[in-house]
Amino acid sequence: MPRKDTQRLTPLEALIMDAVWSLSEATVHEVRQRLRPVKPMAYNTVLTVMRILRDKGFLTSERNGRRDVYRPLVAREQMARRSLNELLEQFFAGSAHALVSQLLDSERVTEEEIRAIRRELNRRLRQREGSEDR
Repeated sequence: MPRKDTQRLTPLEALIMDAVWSLSEATVHEVRQRLRPVKPMAYNTVLTVMRILRDKGFLTSERNGRRDVYRPLVAREQMARRSLNELLEQFFAGSAHALVSQLLDSERVTEEEIRAIRRELNRRLRQREGSEDR
């Protein structure tokens, strides 16, 4: 089986993983229903992608009657961290400062989100300062 840490998700795979993460466990039918408002897909398309995700090691499945129930083997946070690290290296030469500056310059970040980011940064700085004093 291929190693999960070297695998990437295609946009369609990420969409389906998002649905499975949200549902915690799901059948092909449940994923298809969940995605219908966003991206309607044929049953066989969802089935094929979920099988690919299982083969890649992102999902596991268990037979329950006539249906397979899929569960994630990789946490959303783990994939987010991996994707963020790839983004950081690919577009920002490894500079977290450049990434955060670009994010803050975007029109998508609200004033409240900037305040929340500031609170999180302050909390992290206090934690680091506290651990350095020991």
